[in-house]
Amino acid sequence: MDIIINNTLFTGKLLIHLPTVDSTNDYAKAYIAKNSPIDGTVILADEQFAGRGQVGNTWIAESHKNLTFSIIYKTDFLLASEQFWLNKAISIGIAVATSKFIQNKIPHQPNRIAVKWPNDIFYDANKMAGILIENTIQGLHLKYSIIGIGFNINQTYFPENIRATSLHTSMDSHIDKYEFLEQLLSSIEKYLLLLKNKHFETLKQLYTNFLYQYNCWADYQKGDSCFKGKILDVDAMGYLQMETANGMEQFGFKEIRFIV
Repeated sequence: MDIIINNTLFTGKLLIHLPTVDSTNDYAKAYIAKNSPIDGTVILADEQFAGRGQVGNTWIAESHKNLTFSIIYKTDFLLASEQFWLNKAISIGIAVATSKFIQNKIPHQPNRIAVKWPNDIFYDANKMAGILIENTIQGLHLKYSIIGIGFNINQTYFPENIRATSLHTSMDSHIDKYEFLEQLLSSIEKYLLLLKNKHFETLKQLYTNFLYQYNCWADYQKGDSCFKGKILDVDAMGYLQMETANGMEQFGFKEIRFIV
């Protein structure tokens, strides 16, 4: 079927819709190698049989029930040292779109969407979406960024060892995933443009507003040890800034685990 995105400036104006693919991010990388992609090109797959999460994790999604897609953006306006700002902008775009979509369908419900550092979207304490950003660097700047997104839409069964949910489960109704996709792409583009115009302070505040377990004591694990910590910030390089019994500490990706 043809999917037309009407509410964006450029994101999804070229949309490649695939019935099945190993990984939309891998397809996007191969596409870039052979073409000069249009900014905002979207690769959307009905089924992704080798989807990837952060640092080699696997993204598992039932075919035809969810959204699995990648966006190709030209990001040469960002220094390589600024690349985590892209993570923040994309995370905000997804969080805002999801929160608004739920609130439009279920008025007066308080926001229950959060960004779990570094790359997940949570509903309460359950994962609803994951983000995998892969950047090409040229000199001091980025060149292209591939934004891989897996979003649980109408899937209702998840393995018992996975804390996950979907829009269908959270809203107790079937979701038109292409209606949601259009809103999602529009929101992502909005916050990408804020980033392009260097509105770092606005993005920082929005990201903090959505940050999971921000400014509250919670349980974490590092190696074989558990500890209590309070998230105070995520810095420009993407390090988690946390208050612990040892004072202020910072943690990189995969260095600690959230105990939820």
